[in-house]
Amino acid sequence: MNSQPHLRFTPLQTPGSGHSPERAAPHSATPCGVNHRQAGQSIVLIALALVGIVAFMGIALDVGFIFMRGSQLQAAIDSAALAGINELSGWSPNDPGNQALEATARTKSAQFLNANGMPLSVTLSLNQTQNLHVSQSALGVTSYTITGTWPVETFFLKVIGFREPINLSRSATAAVFSLANVYTSRHIENGIINTSSQGIFGPNICTNYGDPYSPFNSAWAPGPYTYKYRIMIPPDYEERAGTSILRVEILDPDSINVNASGPFNYTRTQAAQNAGLEPTGSGTCEKTNNRKNPCLVGTGELALYNNGTLPLASINPYWFIRMDENRGSATPGNCGEPGSYTATYNTQTLYELYYFQQQAGGAIIRNNLASYTGQVGDGVRDNGSHKTDMQWVSPGAVEQSFDYYTIPGATDVPADNGSFEINLSSSVPGIVVEAGSGIRYLNLDVTTISGSSENGFELWAGPPGYINTVPGAVNARNLHVLNNPGSHSSKGVSIFASGILPLNSNFAFPIDIPLVYVGPEMAGRNIYVSLFDYDQNDTVPPITFFFDSISRDDWELQYGMPGVTDPDGQARNCTPGTGCNNKWVTPSYKITVPGGNIANCDYGNPQNDPDCVPFYGGRLTAHATAGYQDTYVWRITVDGLPYLEK
Repeated sequence: MNSQPHLRFTPLQTPGSGHSPERAAPHSATPCGVNHRQAGQSIVLIALALVGIVAFMGIALDVGFIFMRGSQLQAAIDSAALAGINELSGWSPNDPGNQALEATARTKSAQFLNANGMPLSVTLSLNQTQNLHVSQSALGVTSYTITGTWPVETFFLKVIGFREPINLSRSATAAVFSLANVYTSRHIENGIINTSSQGIFGPNICTNYGDPYSPFNSAWAPGPYTYKYRIMIPPDYEERAGTSILRVEILDPDSINVNASGPFNYTRTQAAQNAGLEPTGSGTCEKTNNRKNPCLVGTGELALYNNGTLPLASINPYWFIRMDENRGSATPGNCGEPGSYTATYNTQTLYELYYFQQQAGGAIIRNNLASYTGQVGDGVRDNGSHKTDMQWVSPGAVEQSFDYYTIPGATDVPADNGSFEINLSSSVPGIVVEAGSGIRYLNLDVTTISGSSENGFELWAGPPGYINTVPGAVNARNLHVLNNPGSHSSKGVSIFASGILPLNSNFAFPIDIPLVYVGPEMAGRNIYVSLFDYDQNDTVPPITFFFDSISRDDWELQYGMPGVTDPDGQARNCTPGTGCNNKWVTPSYKITVPGGNIANCDYGNPQNDPDCVPFYGGRLTAHATAGYQDTYVWRITVDGLPYLEK
């Protein structure tokens, strides 16, 4: 019987070995159950991986949620800041009324936060002092910064230990330019003086005299204060003037009063002579003849205005002898008046001329051009050698007006540095140019630095070609310009006070006072006007506001009429001439520019309906009686167009 063949396997030999390895066992010797444990470890690893994946997904979701909430908060804060800044048109540094304005702005911002769906916690965060800030730049731009905080609850981040809400904070700064360009004078074009001048007091006096800011202990501006002026240069000035030189002049920048008791001789204008008055006359100071007081001599020409023979623009009502008031106090906040002229009480005033330069990166910086410190003539602070009393001068300029040198012992008027005669083609590189209009500005700061007297002065700017033909002495210039209309022109240059205008009135009769130019884009918006210390005995209400481009029969507003409710329905703390000593008229007079919505006009009763009056721009003018030799201050702000700074 055949047997099955035996199969023989020969194990492979390991190269290099001298023997055959042992036959491998058919199964490894792994203990029972190990495969099951490996499977269990895989499940744990997968579970841990899933936890990590879920955690990362949760973090991503929470981060996305937080980012979304941050965007919501930023959008709400932006709109709240823009809403709040609209309530700050009347804000000015150190004004006690600022607290009320800021509270109103905070309320308006909170309302917009609520309207944008923000929780109560965000609204309440505005109440924290550090979360609201208002400031005003050197250019007069008011900035309003608010910060809102939103405690946002998370979901998945709590798993990894973030138990507390994430506090999101977002800030926004809105800005508005609300200071109005206030006309400094009725004669900014021809540079004469008759019905008023600028007037500010030294720091060592009280505010009762009519200057709310200069006294060091002022409730409205503690410490040194600066009145700011803007010199507007039209884009075609060089073409009009035939030169790139701009001459800035100051009338009587010092506070030295001439020692003269009169009687004083004067010359009348040609218009007055043609109307029948004698060419010359003589008179004395209309009030006291003490050197410590101003001295205006009536020329008799005012009667020609009062009886309707000649317009005010054609006459010279006063012959100016002195325009400063020597008052006395060595302690800030104390009122005082010396028995006679005392030079140590005279006020020293600093005039600083500068411009704003646009940097390559967009930043705007101040560049100083010149400065001049006025004289007091006390032999201690200075010796009064500049001889600027009652003269139009341009400190640092090479030439003064021709008659300046006829004063015995007169010298040049040196500036502290630089010159008040500026070459626009070389002295102001990078000057900021207003978009659209091409207008440029120089800036003038006026600060009283010592003394307690009132310094009366006036400003004019234009080409220098008149120095050989137009006198520099105030009375001679008045006569020359009135007798030769058009002979002295600023060629479109205008000087404005930045929102606040300090005046000394020389006129006790009703007069039209131009305040601000209002463009057509302001139709329907608000202008706010307030007066300080408007209290002279011959100050008479009401104050009537109108636009020179609109017939007063169609539109005007009268404020302060005894027994009549003011047009805005507000009750005020005083009436012009009564109870306004050392006070701002509060609340400010509100003038809504007509023409805001012609569609709402009630044509059945159009009288004084602002919606029925088309508005194409014009000068807001006040018809008022300010009083004789009364110092008071206008403050005018407008509803500007707000914008986000950041």
